[in-house]
Amino acid sequence: MRLMIALAFAMCSFQALAAETLTTIVSVVDSLKTQRLLVLSGVDGRVYKTDTSPEMKKYLESFINLPVTITYQEMGAERIITNVAAMSSAQVQGLDLNYFAINLDRDDRPTDIGSLERAQKIFKSLNDGDKSRSQCFKRAHIWSWDMWTKHGITSQKIYMFYTRRYIQLEDFDWWFHVAPMVVANGVELVMDKTFTSEPTTVPEWKKKFMKSEVKCNEIKKYAQYEDHQWNRLCYIMKTSMYYFRPLDMRRRDEQGIHKKNWVLMELQDARRAFGDGESIYEGLDTGKRTINH
Repeated sequence: MRLMIALAFAMCSFQALAAETLTTIVSVVDSLKTQRLLVLSGVDGRVYKTDTSPEMKKYLESFINLPVTITYQEMGAERIITNVAAMSSAQVQGLDLNYFAINLDRDDRPTDIGSLERAQKIFKSLNDGDKSRSQCFKRAHIWSWDMWTKHGITSQKIYMFYTRRYIQLEDFDWWFHVAPMVVANGVELVMDKTFTSEPTTVPEWKKKFMKSEVKCNEIKKYAQYEDHQWNRLCYIMKTSMYYFRPLDMRRRDEQGIHKKNWVLMELQDARRAFGDGESIYEGLDTGKRTINH
């Protein structure tokens, strides 16, 4: 009862009209920065917030993995919860409310964002990645996450695979590189903020990492790279935004494990690619140990 009174009081204290999100609650964690609870939404990746108390945390945790309606008030960039209510089975029917849950029917085709100008604006909004302290696949995952959560964009990833022959010839330090990619008016643009100053076409991006006269064949299966290390110097592969690392593509091809969802532990790991990532993405903290690669 005290909890519902508190929520009702919070609703009355806001002057503007509230908005609603139909979602599932993936996780509820205590902020390490403020006296708040952070509620991770499964449908849009947003973190919704409310004042913390043992009763409130227990109440919100009772909704984890269940379809709910979150009523909230926007306060600057934050979304402050004013009410949470369970959804009926009739309301849930046909809705995809948890992008952290596996759904093989989920559409992962890239969003066409419409213009180069919008791509440039989104590119500038991405956090800067320090290549001296992070791996490219972690930066790419968080950039893809940011584009999805902040701009509603379903992106892709583009991989550059270097063969053992190339590594041997050049005494090279890496065997792959990856960055997110968007589509603008039908044109694929790579969003590699660590190595480029603006969105670049695939041929332009390729030239940053391979001599211009070298052709990098595009492949669909991971084995086309793994089994042909002496035929060519490089290969390019495009995947959906959910694939975190090359091992995911190997599992897809060999075991039929298709990734159609975000994985919270991968995001928790990837946020450490940025110097202040644990603060910026505090809502991704699951309280569990980081996975190792």
